[in-house]
Amino acid sequence: MNLTTQMMKYLYIAAFLLPAMLWSQRSLRDSLNSSEYIDNYHDQLNIRFEISNELKSYVIPVDGTDARISPNISFRYALGFNYKFVSVRLGIRSGAAKKDQEKKGDSDNFRLRVKFLFSKWSHRFEYNYVRGFYIKNTDDFVPGGDDFINYILFPNMKTNVFSGTTAYKLNPNYSIRATEAQTEIQRKTAGTFMPSIDYWIYKINDNQIYIDYNGNEVVRDYFQQFKGMNTILNLGYYYTYVYRKNWYLNVFAAPGGGYDFYQVTTTTHNGVSSDNISSFVFSLQGGVAVGYNTDKFYFGADYKNRHTYEKYSEDRFKFNTSLNEFHVFIGYRFKPPKVVTTSVDYIEKKVPILDQEKSEKDKKL
Repeated sequence: MNLTTQMMKYLYIAAFLLPAMLWSQRSLRDSLNSSEYIDNYHDQLNIRFEISNELKSYVIPVDGTDARISPNISFRYALGFNYKFVSVRLGIRSGAAKKDQEKKGDSDNFRLRVKFLFSKWSHRFEYNYVRGFYIKNTDDFVPGGDDFINYILFPNMKTNVFSGTTAYKLNPNYSIRATEAQTEIQRKTAGTFMPSIDYWIYKINDNQIYIDYNGNEVVRDYFQQFKGMNTILNLGYYYTYVYRKNWYLNVFAAPGGGYDFYQVTTTTHNGVSSDNISSFVFSLQGGVAVGYNTDKFYFGADYKNRHTYEKYSEDRFKFNTSLNEFHVFIGYRFKPPKVVTTSVDYIEKKVPILDQEKSEKDKKL
């Protein structure tokens, strides 16, 4: 799907949701009591298990051709622990079948995500390490196209990516915690404009050696390594429709723009050189989620899409590419053990901004 088609799709979505957006903003003026809209489950620890296809792919230049590289990981499994303002998600690697490893190699992966969700602000931080990639479009490098047994592998190639998002919601009747961590439940339909900023700090290296489709190790005399920082400012709208207080449908659309600042280190038979490059990035994000909540038990699924456009030269690594991902999750709320409550209460007392938010909530009650 090209960029124009993507833009038209999101414009149609925005036009379709416009009446609901206007109604939900008016509802903010009609009711000042956000407890009618949101049930608070901050004192309950909830554990969430999820399965997703959340996998990052990149494009790198290899012998003058764009290579679409990906780790050999089919699905991601994760456990999420959510309590009060803290949400921690630990990714679990799914091992590939032995036959699949012979064709696509083996990949190592470590992933950690932490969210801090407050009444108006939300912050997400993530570290993602991957070693071992294969070229998905190996047929573009093989004489005869599809006539190959094994994919071209980069067994030592590593990516280290630290990313984050900071967002601010304008409507207090809308709960971001309800969809992000299930520490709240949205009981009445509401929506909000929510500006946010995304950023990535990344490094891609150790791609000098690859294994060709015949199983031969090749040491390249021309290769590039990359490191940089990417920042995008988004202007998004989020809307949650509630059906009979337990079912919800959440949709969002967020166009954005920013810059990618990166350094390219090129190694040739003549030596090593470095170039500093910056380019504008245009982004379109959208998504939909559906779920069911009770006081103790919840489940749901969501789908997210990100399409970015950045003007790259032909011989550059492409960090921003289209991303389609889905999650299926199930969770349970229960009284937290003392070690959890003691630790979080200690943090709240020591960090002034957290204690202040707690005091504001106590005043409202």
